[in-house]
Amino acid sequence: MPKIGLALALLCVSSSALAATPQAYSWGRPGASREAFDGGSRACMLQAARRDVAGDEATKRYVRGAAVLDRESNVAPIVPTDDTFDISTRQMLLRRAYAPDRQVDALQSQLQSEVDRCLVQSGYVRFALTREQTRTLRRYRPGSEQRKAYLYTLGSDARIVTAQKVAD
Repeated sequence: MPKIGLALALLCVSSSALAATPQAYSWGRPGASREAFDGGSRACMLQAARRDVAGDEATKRYVRGAAVLDRESNVAPIVPTDDTFDISTRQMLLRRAYAPDRQVDALQSQLQSEVDRCLVQSGYVRFALTREQTRTLRRYRPGSEQRKAYLYTLGSDARIVTAQKVAD
C-alpha cells in the first residue's frame, strides 16, 4: 500500500509541474517586410536543423545509453532466477543512469540556443506575448498561414516588440 501512495504522490507532483505553463513568447523584427521576416527566421532554423550533431556530447551520451538499454532489453536475464520485477528494476536503473530523454532535451536546448543566437544576430528581438495574444495564437493551427500572418503582424509592430521585449 505505501508504494501505491508514493506513486500517486509522484504522479500528482509531476502533473502539477506540467500544469504551470511558461510565458509564451515570439520573435520580432520591427519594420521588416513579410518576406524578410519569414526568410530570416527560416534561415536561422535551417542552419541549426542542417548541422551535423553526431559529434555533440549529448548525442554521444544518447547513443551509448541507447546501445546499453537495447542490449539489456534483448538479452536473457543475467541471473536465471530473475523475475520480471528484477529485470524491470535493472532496466529502470539503467534508464536513470543513461537518461536518454535528458540527452535529447539537452541537444534540443543546444539547437534552440543556436537558433536564438542567429535570430539576435539577424536583428530579431524576443518579446513576450500577452494572455490575449497567446489566446488568439492558439486559435490558429501551427504552421498555418493565418498563424504566420498573425505572428508577423505582432513581430513587425515596433510598439508591441518594444513594450513587450524580453530581457535576456
